[in-house]
Amino acid sequence: MIALLLLAALSPQEAAQNTSGGVLMEEQAAFDVLHYGLELEVSPESRSILGSLTMTARLLEPTREIVLQLDPGLEVSRILGGKDELLPLGFSRQGGDIWIGSSAFTDVAGEDFKVVVEYGGVPHEAERPPWEGGFTWSEADGEPWIATSCQGEGADLWWPCKDHPSDKPESMDLSFTVPEGLVVATNGRRIGSSTLDGKTTSQWRVSTPIANYTVAFNAAPYVELVGSLESVAGDTFPVIFWVLPENKEKGQAFMAEILEHLRFFERFCGPYPFRGDKYGVVETPHLGMEHQSIIAYGNKYRGDPNFDYDWLHHHELAHEWWANLVTARDWADFWIHEGIGTYMQPLYLEERFGREAYQKKMKIDLLRVMNNAPVAPAPPRTSDSIYFSKTGTDAPGGDIYFKGSWVCHSLRWLLGDETFFKVLRRWAYPDPELEKTTDGSAVRFSDTDELLAIAEEVSERKLGWFFEVYLRRGPLPVLAVERDGGTLSLRWEAPDELPFPMPVEVMVGGEARRVPMEGGQATLEVGEAEVEVDPELRVLRDLRR
Repeated sequence: MIALLLLAALSPQEAAQNTSGGVLMEEQAAFDVLHYGLELEVSPESRSILGSLTMTARLLEPTREIVLQLDPGLEVSRILGGKDELLPLGFSRQGGDIWIGSSAFTDVAGEDFKVVVEYGGVPHEAERPPWEGGFTWSEADGEPWIATSCQGEGADLWWPCKDHPSDKPESMDLSFTVPEGLVVATNGRRIGSSTLDGKTTSQWRVSTPIANYTVAFNAAPYVELVGSLESVAGDTFPVIFWVLPENKEKGQAFMAEILEHLRFFERFCGPYPFRGDKYGVVETPHLGMEHQSIIAYGNKYRGDPNFDYDWLHHHELAHEWWANLVTARDWADFWIHEGIGTYMQPLYLEERFGREAYQKKMKIDLLRVMNNAPVAPAPPRTSDSIYFSKTGTDAPGGDIYFKGSWVCHSLRWLLGDETFFKVLRRWAYPDPELEKTTDGSAVRFSDTDELLAIAEEVSERKLGWFFEVYLRRGPLPVLAVERDGGTLSLRWEAPDELPFPMPVEVMVGGEARRVPMEGGQATLEVGEAEVEVDPELRVLRDLRR
């Protein structure tokens, strides 16, 4: 998500009231979603929707009721459900929760059932997309230009679902009906399209697990620019860019950068995960979002003010690995999405422009580190408690981006390049055999503890102290430096007096030395030489002391 890259643009008080995640209710934990089928007719003239959501789920524990979520502004007309035969079900609504009762939910665990929710109305309109989610109704060439965005609020802002990051359907089918002349761009692969009575309906299939907030509807008089890329896995997958007619030439030129970015990520993180469907980019009237296989792009081909590349596309593409392939099961670990995704940008700049560009980007991001709260707090957490804070001190906010990126930077120094890049690859694909798959079996839930375990296995080193200080604590460690004649003393002061044996680079008379810090301290003789400690800012620390 790019929204919090511009965190200062939206105060905590302005954050959306609707939120996602948190404590999983028993009536949600009792079932596992296997498949969603969403059919939706979108009427731009009345800015309304009429839809039907079919959920196939597996009963994990018998329960008298199950709970789905849907924005209170949308009306539910009927709910059907059961195993073999779908019958009308009783339901009640409490705010954004739909409580549904059926004897089908009280049977033996392990059985599958279906629920159909028929609903409609005027969906919530996004006032400041994507910072505040919902439908965006705009125009292009005098025709409707429509997009959805809902990361902070969850997909229940516009379709019924189990709104929790810990449950993805294994696959999803989408059907969208729009006025003739509009082109729909959405997740997955298009499998059919037909036009009748002035309306066009297109069907799409998502063949892999997908997080509900990354499901997106886009429609406009788009032109489709079609390309392809041969993956490092050996297969070839389609790359499609949906552009406004007026931007066709710009889009054709931009396709080269899209392919370049894809090649970069495949080299560092492994094969593009959703090759069985496509890689898609779509022009949107909002800035951007990491919708799986259909990246929202609204940067208007402006690039970056400091570097010659399109930062918006690069960041959202990073989320295909760090969010859509590797997904935090709780918002408490969303630094995995944003921090690793943010770190991929300086890596790209280093490869393309050299080390100086890398260092410049890291220094820019260091100025944005706030240390308000732990980057990976104890779960469960809601989306707004991670991104926003009512007090200004209890949510990591932008730190899940920039401090998360600096954690990766410091880990690289600790492990060395060869080991670090092996760790990065295995964070994405723990088993190299998974890199060959296209059926979604590589998609997984993860958390901070799993990344620690992988890093320790690959590096053959104990790294709990590193993760504990940088991710589980808010304050940064302080490096105390004292010089007494020809003796230089270094000592780490970590929060809560935690162990922190982080090596430090010291420049002595123009010669770089890597100084081990066993026990968190070290002493070295430097004579009369000029000394500079951590000259290239390799280690994240509190520079104010």
